[in-house]
Amino acid sequence: MRYKCLFFCIFWYVLYGCTTQKKAIRYFDNNNTEAAAYCADRFPIRETVDTIEVQDTELLKQYEVEFNHLSHLLDSLLIANCDTVYVDRIIQVIKKLPSKPEIKYIVKTQENTARSQVILDSCNKMSSLLNKKLDKEVEKVKVLTDKCEKYKRQRNQYLWWVLLLIVWTLRKPIIKLIK
Repeated sequence: MRYKCLFFCIFWYVLYGCTTQKKAIRYFDNNNTEAAAYCADRFPIRETVDTIEVQDTELLKQYEVEFNHLSHLLDSLLIANCDTVYVDRIIQVIKKLPSKPEIKYIVKTQENTARSQVILDSCNKMSSLLNKKLDKEVEKVKVLTDKCEKYKRQRNQYLWWVLLLIVWTLRKPIIKLIK
């Protein structure tokens, strides 16, 4: 009786002591915070920051037009022999070139690593299955090439036998021709 009870306890522990996928899913369904913590630790969110610079070409063209206009004004003032004080002020103003306007967009991308891990796992599983199929096909090709080589050797052997028989049957006429 003791052995039956001990056997029953061990059997019960083996069957219900193991954690199966369904038990884990039920556990995580009942304990959402622990499931979220586990997933956050196991599959963290990968965040990337990209900076995109956009140049406003229309505004740059307008700056160039304005700069050309101011340089023509300066040339005309220098040619007119104006007072040097004004020329210095104009040169100082023109030395300060307008900077090109830049618009920066900062793009934050949050990637779910759990999804990428699932995709990687499925790709690895599929590649292992394809490798197994490929190995089987390679073995089939190897067997067929071995058979082909065997038949080639057999064909060559038969050809030599036929040639030998032809020479044997025609040996007397060949000897007469040689003499």
